[in-house]
Amino acid sequence: MFNQQENLLEQQRRETMKKLAAAMHEKWRAMRKKEDGSFEPRIKTVNDPLWIEAHDGTDQVDIANTDFDSLPRDWQEENLLSAKAAIVKIEDALNIIHDKWLDRNDRYAAPEQKTQYSRLPKEEKEKDVLVLEEAIKIMKGELV
Repeated sequence: MFNQQENLLEQQRRETMKKLAAAMHEKWRAMRKKEDGSFEPRIKTVNDPLWIEAHDGTDQVDIANTDFDSLPRDWQEENLLSAKAAIVKIEDALNIIHDKWLDRNDRYAAPEQKTQYSRLPKEEKEKDVLVLEEAIKIMKGELV
């Protein structure tokens, strides 16, 4: 049962990482959008042999004019690694927020709250996410 739950969490994490990687790529592309709807080209060398073979042997890709799902694996991986780094840091922040809350509220906390962040029920996790989201909004405003 425990391994099944861990496998499900890992699968959800991979799906989240892919969604974030694709979203980051689209945000980056949007900064390069031209009036005609195309994007200012950004040519990169490809190391993915399957992609090269499927594209008539070329080892060049315009990553700006290519959506995430159509990118070669090596360029998808670049976005996935950035997404993974962000997710790890977000999870670290959520763990800290919950642990600090628990330090202050241990004697009042319900039994389901007296665990690490990753094991909290969804509705309990949402409380910590709200704190992080509000902090980011405030910090983002401070940086502008």
